[in-house]
Amino acid sequence: MLRLIKFFLLLAPCLALSQKMTGFWQGMLFTPQTAAIEKQIPVYLDIYVTNGLVDGQIRIENENGASIYPIVGKYADNRMELTTLKATWFYNPEFALTPYSYQLHYNPQTGYLEGPSDKDNYRLILYQSKGEIAKNKTPYLPKEWLLRFEQELQDGISAPNIRKLELLQFTFQPIYFDYDKALIKPEYETYLKELIRMVKSHSDLRIQITGHTDADGSAAYNLDLSARRAKALLNFFEQNGLAKDRVVIEFKGESEPVDDNRSESGKQKNRRVDFRFI
Repeated sequence: MLRLIKFFLLLAPCLALSQKMTGFWQGMLFTPQTAAIEKQIPVYLDIYVTNGLVDGQIRIENENGASIYPIVGKYADNRMELTTLKATWFYNPEFALTPYSYQLHYNPQTGYLEGPSDKDNYRLILYQSKGEIAKNKTPYLPKEWLLRFEQELQDGISAPNIRKLELLQFTFQPIYFDYDKALIKPEYETYLKELIRMVKSHSDLRIQITGHTDADGSAAYNLDLSARRAKALLNFFEQNGLAKDRVVIEFKGESEPVDDNRSESGKQKNRRVDFRFI
């Protein structure tokens, strides 16, 4: 009995992951040489995963129309092998009778399922979504989601089902400045680019930047210095692809210290910029 319980405990994570993979996915086929989004191929995948086996349908489109294929495969250890069968219907009989296979890998950090096709140097990349396979031959038309998806990939944004978790787990940290300076130190750039990625991941999200100083100098001078620090961050965000309307700045001068201004270590902690999402 104990051995049976251990077996089911080991099996449970595999079953849970298989259930996660079951569902509707959408994305695109593309080649490294593809320059125009209009030449990229929208793909919709509806699959059921159980006991390491995959079955379902895949819809592939281009400017001539759409083909729908039954698809079968295997899934284990975040890797999925898929092979198309004879198309249910198609826009090109010769193309439709040619089986394709895909060697895909699911990345739990990004939420994307991606990998190469065995022909024509294509790669397939998909994210889990809501919908169903359209049962018609409507030809390809430029789609807003496809344009958005391409930009999200370029910006390093995770799949939609991962973004909320990333936001919940994100931890803010202030960045600090040298005495009487408003220059951003290079060691903060990685963190700041992650802030940009987080804001871009959520269309309804903005970021608030608040500049601060220590208590050395006059209150008026420190208010101006804190404004220059906040504006330095605003410029950094804009130069790295975050629109100005996604950013709000404040500057508090010396009025909101986080440590004692009577010590050098305290002053250093007060020479900062804080962040929060709004």
